Amino acid sequence: MSLLEVDREALVRCIAACDRLAAEMRDLAQRARRDLAPDNFGLGETHLRSAAALAARFRATAIGGPGVADENTAVGIFAAHERYALDQRARFEAALARYDAQDAAIADHIEGAGARL
Repeated sequence: MSLLEVDREALVRCIAACDRLAAEMRDLAQRARRDLAPDNFGLGETHLRSAAALAARFRATAIGGPGVADENTAVGIFAAHERYALDQRARFEAALARYDAQDAAIADHIEGAGARL
């Protein structure tokens, strides 16, 4: 017979860690939007078409744009990690809720058994 043991406090810590990771990824996405896509990269894009094209490509890779799938951008990658952290948090929260519900049901059953004695 195998025994499944759940550490309630570990679930609570995992939920908090997922919250922190999601917030960090959200912050990194905001930083990427702000810092990785300046109006002027200093490549000469104000007077050279080739430099302007290169700057546009850099910008698209950082924050999205024509020809670059969202998942291939810095912002897209950070957003995907944020979604993953939030999905994991939801799974941990569901496990915690089931754990608490089962614990309460067992406690009620034990209390009911004691009253019948």
